[in-house]
Amino acid sequence: MLGVSVSLFNAQNLEDTFKAVEKKGQVEEASDKWLIDGLYNLAIAQTTLTNWAAGGNNNLNITGVLRQRAIKSFDGWKWFNLLEANLGYNFQEDATIKTDDRLEFTTRLDRALGESKWNVSIFGNFRTQFADGFRNPQDSIRISTFMAPAYLSYGLGLTNTGVKNLSIYISPLQVKQTFVLDDSLFERNQFFDKTIPNIIALNRGGLRTEMGAFLEFIYKKRFQENVELFSRLNLFSNYLDRPQNIDVNWDNIVVFKVYKYLSVSFQLQMIFDDDVLVKDTSGDGKANAPALQLRQLLGLGLTYSFTNKKS
Repeated sequence: MLGVSVSLFNAQNLEDTFKAVEKKGQVEEASDKWLIDGLYNLAIAQTTLTNWAAGGNNNLNITGVLRQRAIKSFDGWKWFNLLEANLGYNFQEDATIKTDDRLEFTTRLDRALGESKWNVSIFGNFRTQFADGFRNPQDSIRISTFMAPAYLSYGLGLTNTGVKNLSIYISPLQVKQTFVLDDSLFERNQFFDKTIPNIIALNRGGLRTEMGAFLEFIYKKRFQENVELFSRLNLFSNYLDRPQNIDVNWDNIVVFKVYKYLSVSFQLQMIFDDDVLVKDTSGDGKANAPALQLRQLLGLGLTYSFTNKKS
């Protein structure tokens, strides 16, 4: 998606507010403060055609991105929180097409192990989408909706922050639960085979529980004040079923600041989950095989990001 963006709010006022907060903060009080940073973008692109000989459709494309991080240190503990949300639609004369949809929250509580860079960590992650999804705009049968699927992952592990800008979390015992709270999607085995072990049928849809090893890398860095990079890679191996088939979720966003608030943003997310059927190999229009899932967005316009650095 390439379009012109506008800010979600008065970015200058918000920046002034956080500058005031930063000015009041003292370095010696940093352990009692929140480190807060975020990135916000609202991209809007419109095409209007009148008597256009080459043809085409009038359309309006809107995409919103929110990425908010908050970290607090207190009494030897560090509490990390990350909220990520994306939602985009393309409005045409005869169709409304969802172009982007994501809601994800990660939280982790760390306790330092002596003077080392390792911490004992309690980890939790939740991921789903906001709205109904369809394979094709003309389809009436949805392939996803809110809480179908939804992924909840939690466990106990170790976190290393010895490398600047990089956080590594590793857990030998992580629980992953997949919720499909929709009867039709649950019956179609859209996100897991309901006949395998560790499946619980609920009043609406079902739940699958997995247990295995989990590894997460989070990297965030600003280069020369005009390029900002955020990258997160998750790997999960299920001990209970085909542990050699590793679930992969790699999300990246790069923001190039051209001039003040004028920027180019690029997002790329890659997911591979052997249990999620997304590819039609039989030609009957039904997904029957896993495949690499790709999500890519390119935006040109106004993007606002901030950090209260002294915290």
